[in-house]
Amino acid sequence: MVRLISVALFVLSMFATQAFAQQIELSVDRNELARGETLTLTIRVYDQRQGMQLDLTPLTQDFDVLGTRTSSQIRSINGVTESWTDYVITLFPEKEGELSIPALSILNQTTDPISINVVNAGPRSNQGGDDLYLEIEVNKDSVYVQEQLLFTVRLFYTINGIRNPVFTELEMEDTVTQLIGSPNQYERLIDGERFGVYEKRYVIFPQRSGPLQIPDILFRGEVTDGSSNFVFRNMNTRRVTAFIEGITIEVKERPASLPRGEGWLPVTGLALEETWSGDLGELKVGDSVVRTIVLRAEGLDGAVLPPFSPENIQGLNLYPDPADISRTFVDGSIVGTRIETSTYVALEAGVIEVPALDVAWWDVNSDSARTTSLPPTRFEVATVEGVLPSEQAIASTQEIQELLKPEPLVDQAMIDAQAEAEFIAIDGGLVRWTQWLLIAFVLLLIAIMGKRRFGAASQQLFADWRAAQSPAANEKAAFAALNAACASSSNKAIRDALITWANHYCAAEIRSMEDLVRMSPSQELTEQAKSLQSTLFNPLSGTLFDSAQLRALTKKLRQAKRVASRRREREVKYQLPSLYKS
Repeated sequence: MVRLISVALFVLSMFATQAFAQQIELSVDRNELARGETLTLTIRVYDQRQGMQLDLTPLTQDFDVLGTRTSSQIRSINGVTESWTDYVITLFPEKEGELSIPALSILNQTTDPISINVVNAGPRSNQGGDDLYLEIEVNKDSVYVQEQLLFTVRLFYTINGIRNPVFTELEMEDTVTQLIGSPNQYERLIDGERFGVYEKRYVIFPQRSGPLQIPDILFRGEVTDGSSNFVFRNMNTRRVTAFIEGITIEVKERPASLPRGEGWLPVTGLALEETWSGDLGELKVGDSVVRTIVLRAEGLDGAVLPPFSPENIQGLNLYPDPADISRTFVDGSIVGTRIETSTYVALEAGVIEVPALDVAWWDVNSDSARTTSLPPTRFEVATVEGVLPSEQAIASTQEIQELLKPEPLVDQAMIDAQAEAEFIAIDGGLVRWTQWLLIAFVLLLIAIMGKRRFGAASQQLFADWRAAQSPAANEKAAFAALNAACASSSNKAIRDALITWANHYCAAEIRSMEDLVRMSPSQELTEQAKSLQSTLFNPLSGTLFDSAQLRALTKKLRQAKRVASRRREREVKYQLPSLYKS
């Protein structure tokens, strides 16, 4: 019995030793390759009868893992059967020089590292091949801070059936990068050979001077060979890659000759236009006129264009609308537009002068400072016949109603409300009688109060309306003021505008930056506030505040809050009732 147990233990130990000594081999298709080429790593595991999970994390230190696949084989030679499973991994080296495929832990065993040498064999080695290669292009070798840089990447190919194209994302610090439209696809004849072209265009706005490193571009995709599996009709594919090295662009500081307090607009062209809604020569006391000013800049986003409407004009009351900001792409270049519309109400008779408007900018084509101006506008306001000048300090009731008309909003809540209103029956006769009674009541009120008292009441209405449109009371106005402050590059103005807007966003009383840091629901906003404080009160700390980042962050937070609010409204509105009554 003892002898039988000993034999069994011996057999088990033999199997255990064999399992522990399970053979594992690592190999690469070559130990030296050119920059931009891919490397194939094969992990062969013998006598494996089921799949296993491989931890490829150590490979990501120096390589980009492009794909993996497995294959299993069995062979018999002279009655000896051998089986193995190959794990084939496609790797892309992320840099040049001596690299290493590190030791891997597989089935309680540790493999030996493998040395790889990646060399730069010239510009053509950075391509995928004669039938597939990349090209990059920039419009300038150097730009100013915040000046637009046009960047284009093109994939040239003669291979049919390219699927799932993926390019390296342009991720650079201290830049604002935007994709121009959708990718273009066309054909080009090169040395008598027809190539397909896949093109992506970007506009880049560097926010800090110094060298700007545009990263290497890697293309990955799949190619169909035209064959397919007869049973499942699946197209046979293979992976393809192409690579090209990045480039360095010099970003210049704004010219020292420009005063620091002035705005900085590095563009190729800037235009100012103004229109008036009525004839300025026929204005009387109490009349209103709408002035529209359009600022267009070739080479900047409309969001960074500064406000330009005057604040106060003697003899006029100003009621500005929120600015209309937009951007378009014309011939591959960004064109930003800022439209400011204001209603002017004449308060007194006499000659009124609207001051000139000057916008300073930097012409990047001629490398010189320029100014675009609107000339001053002079017109005379007449008195109303039969009415004393002192009684002519207010517009008509119709104009008051137009000025006080709320701004139309198109959102989901309004759409839902309108949809519900379609099912409410309205007695038209009752509505008409109500309107006539209201008109009669207003006329009676005017007769009782008198013209003087009505004028005072109307002025109070205007004052209340203006107060409601102030940044302190209106979130939209507060956000517009914050954007304007960010564009002005005045950190003090940014701080004051940020505190005002934060009162709306945080739904709490924010009186200082300390309150914002303590009560902000967003960690990102907290970090921005700390950076701004450090720049303001400790200039030697080395902290550089980026107003563009704050502007982008507040826009994102604002949009996210709106989306969440509308989602909650829809959830409440369309919430199903309980299945069973309580």
